[in-house]
Amino acid sequence: MSESNDDSEHVEFENDQVKVLRIKMRPGEKTPRRRRGDRVLVWLSDAHHHRTSDGQHQEIRRRRGDVAWRAASEHQIESLHHEASELIIVELKPPRR
Repeated sequence: MSESNDDSEHVEFENDQVKVLRIKMRPGEKTPRRRRGDRVLVWLSDAHHHRTSDGQHQEIRRRRGDVAWRAASEHQIESLHHEASELIIVELKPPRR
């Protein structure tokens, strides 16, 4: 199992309303525990992940082209897929006051 490195997460676009990230995970890679805001996820490849959040464990399988919504959470992801996987995350930022 390998830890995530700087090449696995890249900011594609960012403004005061959204942050768009490209995430690439190698087989067996595990991300550090992190907090993300409300977001939309778009899978660019098939994926099989283990997600740990708030003491809950979830096995997730996604297909290329799948789209999902996630509420803000603190979590850790481990890739269980036999090939590298890639997704786009569009994270919403809180409105300016």
